[in-house]
Amino acid sequence: MNNKKLLEKKDWEYYIFKQNDILELLVTVEKPNPGLDIIYQLDELEKENYLKIGIQALADRIKDMKENFNRYKVNAWR
Repeated sequence: MNNKKLLEKKDWEYYIFKQNDILELLVTVEKPNPGLDIIYQLDELEKENYLKIGIQALADRIKDMKENFNRYKVNAWR
């Protein structure tokens, strides 16, 4: 049973999900074709910073995910 709760989103940019005590960041990219969902589970420090100041706390992580997607869990759109 999937009990993920969407906390925040900016369509076609990022999504923040919460499941139990875990926060997950999903970033979308269109290239390489047909596009990818890049998924990362926030560590404790990232989670604390996100809960304190919001998405700005994850700006560097989002940038890294887009530039270095091969280091992360990836789901292709097809």
